[in-house]
Amino acid sequence: MTNQSFNINEAAKKMGVSTRTIRRYIKAGKLKAELVKGSFGDEYRILELPPQLDPNLAVGKGKAVGKHPAHAPSESFDLIRELQEKNLALAAQLGAAAERIRSLESQVKLLAPPKAEKPSVEPWWHRILGMLRRRKEA
Repeated sequence: MTNQSFNINEAAKKMGVSTRTIRRYIKAGKLKAELVKGSFGDEYRILELPPQLDPNLAVGKGKAVGKHPAHAPSESFDLIRELQEKNLALAAQLGAAAERIRSLESQVKLLAPPKAEKPSVEPWWHRILGMLRRRKEA
């Protein structure tokens, strides 16, 4: 732990996340912060940035994983394989959901009343010629 404290912007830049994420971490208790008087009102000061929240240094199996240069290639391949499996599972779920949507749309179409056909409207000159013909015949 250092004697240096960070504001929300500095902590976000240092951890490589957004300021909203830092605020969520504070609210969830993942980051310890204290509210102090600042030049523009109250502001949070973060005294310590825990390494387990640092996305650049995720810890797993006692070794660093992720963007840290000390990770083992086999762990990277395991991570890639796991992500590919999750991707396939999500693609299958998406396909099933799309099929369900198509099925529900066809059911809704069956429930909808048929559209009424518009009565054919003759042009004005047909109506006038029809009236003239009827007069002539009468």
